[in-house]
Amino acid sequence: MIGISYNTHISRLIWLLTSLIFVADLLLPRHYDVVFAYSVAHFMAVFFREKNNVILLAVVTSSLTLIGVAFKPHDAPYEEMLLERVSALVVFWAAAFFVLRFIMLREEEERQESRFKALFEYATSGILMTNRKGSIVLANPAVESLFGYNSGEMLGITVESLIPTRFSRTHESNRQQYHKDPQPRNMGSGLNLKGLRKDGSEFPVEVSLSPFRNKEGEFVVAFLVDNTSRRNYEQSILKQKHELATLSEALQELNEGLENKVADRTRELEKAKNVLSSALDNERELGELKSRFLSMASHEFRTPLTSVLSSAGLVHQYAERKDIDNIKKHAERIKNAVNGLNSILTEFLSLGRLEEGRISLNREDVVVQTCMDDILEGLEDLLKPGQKFEHIHTGSDSASIDCTLTKNILINLVSNAIKYSPEGVPIVIESHLQDHKIKISVRDQGIGIPASEQKHMFDRFFRASNASNSTQGTGLGLYIVQRYVEMMGGTVGFESAVEEGSVFWVEFDA
Repeated sequence: MIGISYNTHISRLIWLLTSLIFVADLLLPRHYDVVFAYSVAHFMAVFFREKNNVILLAVVTSSLTLIGVAFKPHDAPYEEMLLERVSALVVFWAAAFFVLRFIMLREEEERQESRFKALFEYATSGILMTNRKGSIVLANPAVESLFGYNSGEMLGITVESLIPTRFSRTHESNRQQYHKDPQPRNMGSGLNLKGLRKDGSEFPVEVSLSPFRNKEGEFVVAFLVDNTSRRNYEQSILKQKHELATLSEALQELNEGLENKVADRTRELEKAKNVLSSALDNERELGELKSRFLSMASHEFRTPLTSVLSSAGLVHQYAERKDIDNIKKHAERIKNAVNGLNSILTEFLSLGRLEEGRISLNREDVVVQTCMDDILEGLEDLLKPGQKFEHIHTGSDSASIDCTLTKNILINLVSNAIKYSPEGVPIVIESHLQDHKIKISVRDQGIGIPASEQKHMFDRFFRASNASNSTQGTGLGLYIVQRYVEMMGGTVGFESAVEEGSVFWVEFDA
């Protein structure tokens, strides 16, 4: 209410000033060229909330400038007096353009701030921001919960309050050193970092730092994750290594008569060491996958969630006005966003079942044409305007395949073809069955895949550079397709060219 009242007073002041300048223009002699004073009103227009008001002010001041010529005493030719005011009109419209640009930048900044706030509030990882003095200026709900603070309680306290006392002085020195050369990095690489909860308990924590600068000064954004599970796992590995070392020492103390047994035991221990090394490699790979997943999820979940939040607010407003058309429009946006999220979660669940080995091969005799048509019929709702399926089957009719896995493969390939193809073009699906081998190909006329990136297309979480920003996706679909095809003893491949489209094919026993 205060902001609205303030803007109303400013608006009234601008129009009052415009009126006074007009009156002064009419009353003062010609050599008092007061029309340039309208520029003051134009630059005060930065306080307008609506761009239309800025344009209206430019039109009004331009009109008043010309009207002033008509009503002032004509002590010079009319054309000369008009020509004298052309420069003033140019200044008015230049000022209006500047103010419009300022208002547009302000609106864009407010939109970006709204998006950042939504991501900040709903992030599952702890996020906090500190200034150069180490005082916390922002803390999201996740980090408040992690350290046991109530909402808003962390604001204003120093970051050293979240660190055990024995480390706080060293941390303060390290923090000051970081500000001399701020760069995105992990904090305390190789160290066992500890966090201090409000109740005094300690817990292992993993911290990533990123510098941030705006008009208010320099800040540091910290991303925090509870590292308890990982630390427990590492301690378990160290304990096993210690037990193995103890066992090795005991074997070395045996007499020479047990030399052959000692050699056998040593070989067994070497094998166990390799297993442990492999486990550590897997742990590192999981860490990398986790980072890639968080990066992908922060983008792929943020966009539909922002759309849902925005449309939900608009639906509420339109409901009060009983504007059914707009309610339906934004309800459809919410539906599409939720469907997108559902597709992402389905891929995550499929990946989880594959990694856990909970998917088995179950062959059955099917008519290929019928099976393919049923699958394509279920995908027709995904087609863009003007798109259609063209299915061509050649060879034998019946095959022994896992219809469920075949359906999942086809859904992934066809939905990709739909997403990356323009409207009004067909999606061509070809199936060929011969000599107990079935080959299925899906051809599109979409954006294609850059040649330099094609070798990574079946990697987990990988998306081509020309698709990652324009279309929602997780980068898991083709990886899952490859795993399904391998389960059925087959192969998968593709050919693609940028702006010419792609053809993906799978071949397996039938």
